[in-house]
Amino acid sequence: MIWKSVTYISILTLVFLTGSSCDRERQIPVPYVPVNYTVYLTNPSNYHLRVPGSHLILPDEGNLGIILYRKTMGDPDDFIALDLTCTNEPYGTCKVQLDEETGFYLVCPCCGSEYSVMDGYVTKGPARWPLKEYQTAQTQNTVRIFN
Repeated sequence: MIWKSVTYISILTLVFLTGSSCDRERQIPVPYVPVNYTVYLTNPSNYHLRVPGSHLILPDEGNLGIILYRKTMGDPDDFIALDLTCTNEPYGTCKVQLDEETGFYLVCPCCGSEYSVMDGYVTKGPARWPLKEYQTAQTQNTVRIFN
């Protein structure tokens, strides 16, 4: 009886570990595009990025553009960089746009999917995957976006 329980638990654990993944990037079906871009916070056109809730659209970076969003101040994870490609149709031309009314969501004009600008996760479908996130590294007056 105990042997059957151990076997059953082992099989369930194996299925769970096989089905889950620590690598979020593998699950997001957005085409890979190399990104290595630096935003200079001392540039007068980027001064607004010193305020939480501000953003910068980089239309020529990533797959269909990148939004750099300032979440907080003083935290190592102040910024988040998200690809603007809707994950519902990742090989199409559907580009999410910031909902200017609230400033908290990125909305796809093609399918109506909504994503949180704070982490890129889906808040309203039909999209199933979060937006592709790029790494950011902040030094004194620069924010580097890369993969």
